Amino acid sequence: MNVGATAAYILSALLLLVVGRIFFKPLKGILFLVLHSLLGGVGLYIFNLIFKGIGFTIGLNPVTASVCGLFGLPGLVLLVLLKLVFSL
Repeated sequence: MNVGATAAYILSALLLLVVGRIFFKPLKGILFLVLHSLLGGVGLYIFNLIFKGIGFTIGLNPVTASVCGLFGLPGLVLLVLLKLVFSL
C-alpha cells in the first residue's frame, strides 16, 4: 500500500467522524423528543385509567402526549387546567 492510499483512508475516516458528529446531535434531540412523548402518552393513559370513573379524561393524541412528555407533571397539570377552564 502506498502513501497516497493510506492518506486517503485516513482522510475518509476523519471525514466520516466529522459527518457523524454533525448528524448525531439532531438525531439525539429527535430521539429525546420521541422517547419523552411516548412516556407522556403512558402517563396520560394511566391518568385516564385513574379518573375514568368520575368521567374526567384527557384525549390521548400526539400533541397532548408531547406536552405531557416534554413538561412532565407541570404539563399534565396544564392539560387538566385547560380541560377545566375550556371544557374541551
